[in-house]
Amino acid sequence: MYFRVTIPSLKEGAKEEAMSFMKDTILPDFSGIEGLLSLTAMNAGENSLLNITAWDSKEAVYAQEEKFKATMAAAAQFFAAPPEMFEGDAVFGKVYQSIAQDEKKPAYMRLVIGMVKDKDAALANLKDNVEPIYDESNGLQVTGAIYDGDTLVSWNIWDTEEDMKTASAKLQEVLDLGAQRDLFDGDPIAFMGPVYTGKLFVDFNEGESPRS
Repeated sequence: MYFRVTIPSLKEGAKEEAMSFMKDTILPDFSGIEGLLSLTAMNAGENSLLNITAWDSKEAVYAQEEKFKATMAAAAQFFAAPPEMFEGDAVFGKVYQSIAQDEKKPAYMRLVIGMVKDKDAALANLKDNVEPIYDESNGLQVTGAIYDGDTLVSWNIWDTEEDMKTASAKLQEVLDLGAQRDLFDGDPIAFMGPVYTGKLFVDFNEGESPRS
């Protein structure tokens, strides 16, 4: 899978309109596009939203680049600054619950962005230290991660905020270990919030990996 993460900084007071634009305009407009596997939109704070799209390939993303640019131009009325964007092939992740196409399922997301010093070491940390915590957690739906240059973007999606917070406390203990923190150049930034809209365009089956 190939992912694109978009994080717009919104004008003050524009969040509700931006959320409606995503639900009523962008989601229907992108439904049915070839190669698009899912779209997930998170309420990330007072003036911040966050969107993740999953595609079957990089080529599928760039085949829609003109459409994407037109959508960003239409949404620019809500932006205080140009959105941050990250994209790349999946390097980590797993589906923990089978979720059928078009299934309506409440969800809560945590997404972390960090500049790493050693990409291989940071990925090994995800696999060796973070994934075991995921495997033992309740309410986890899906995890994933990409590299955009030296920036690692990782995310996890949960049934409830409580499930996420329980696991996040354990994940923070791992991050606070000196050896783990030394993987990053500065402190990673975390975004957390409810998924306010989204859609799967294919079935996600338990045990699948976005790396395949």
